[in-house]
Amino acid sequence: MNNLRDSWKYIGEGNAHIVIEILNTNYVLRLKKEHGKRFDLDRMQESVDFVNMVMSPLLFGGNDILNQIVQIPAEQLKELTEKLYDIRPEHRRYKSTLNCFAIKSINLTMIDPHSVTNYCIEIKPKEGYITSSFKNISKCYYCLKQCLKHEEGQINNTSRYCPLDLFSADQTRMRNALLNLIDNPQNNFKLFLNGNIIYNDKSARTDFDTILRNMLVFDSSLELFLSFIIEILLGNKNIVANDANKAVQENTKMEYCVENSKMEPGAILYKLLHLQKLSEDKQTYSNIDSDDFEYVKSILDLLKVNALDLSVEEDREKFFSMCESVHLGMISAVAKDCSIMLSFTPNYDNNYPYIEIGGQKISYRLSITDLEPKSTKTLLKRKVTERKLLDLYKNMEPKRDS
Repeated sequence: MNNLRDSWKYIGEGNAHIVIEILNTNYVLRLKKEHGKRFDLDRMQESVDFVNMVMSPLLFGGNDILNQIVQIPAEQLKELTEKLYDIRPEHRRYKSTLNCFAIKSINLTMIDPHSVTNYCIEIKPKEGYITSSFKNISKCYYCLKQCLKHEEGQINNTSRYCPLDLFSADQTRMRNALLNLIDNPQNNFKLFLNGNIIYNDKSARTDFDTILRNMLVFDSSLELFLSFIIEILLGNKNIVANDANKAVQENTKMEYCVENSKMEPGAILYKLLHLQKLSEDKQTYSNIDSDDFEYVKSILDLLKVNALDLSVEEDREKFFSMCESVHLGMISAVAKDCSIMLSFTPNYDNNYPYIEIGGQKISYRLSITDLEPKSTKTLLKRKVTERKLLDLYKNMEPKRDS
């Protein structure tokens, strides 16, 4: 990776990576932090291959190379580290050693960095069905987890969002789901403008109304904005009617979670839900290490030995039948915690699909991020959390009945 110098912008960081935008390109770099553990280039490559060869083809049916490993020259890395220090949050600076190998990915928040206006909606949909452990109480994992987070003081208010509403394919329920995400975003709803976050959990609800007014294409209509998102999530190519004067209906929250999805197979939510449910086929996991990523190599070897291409339907079915239960469980875990990225621009670009609103073509790109492999401790943690949620629900029952 040459000529970084000053042609980058800090976006943000988590525990393991710093993300920077490569200016005047459609790419970002994920810089890996080093903190005591021996760096394993082979494991990094396996993680990249897992996204490119497993998760992406299973969701989108293609085999595009979304991520790649690049090497940053030592002199540039030193200069980059020094310049980042003053920009980064103070509580993050204790991890200031960066690896020379980074992951280069498409910047999913923008369609074209040269467009005047690039918007992006990020939705973390979470688990779109009721897992077998909760069938008899008709509550989904997300809604129960909200109660637990509130009980433990992690959040001030529980969200009225239910993932089953978003995955239902019922437009009224989907609309309610999106409204509830906007009203209480937590970490599940964000808005970007030209790569910068303009609405998230730290924003006031009135901020969203201001942003909507500035999105001139929607004519300040919340209903039109919601319809735009729903049409794309359902996989429709229909023209969105200009219903700017339609009255906003009050959204409601039902006492129980309702599992009744009528999603078309081509819709991204249908494909996501299919992967999420893989963990339900084989619930018994044996010989799980508490912090194991070896399954990633096993999955990649399975593809190689059997010459499987997961962009091909026949190969996908063969792959699922050959996978060990823990492999299915880990693919499911990734699908339950990924983010949908819907970037769009009022500047029409014939390289992308579009939806027409009031005679104007809105180009968009639908993507999914956060598809990297997770540790198998995710499955162990899930079992513990499910038990806590069931205990919490039982303790809540007398309060609901009184």
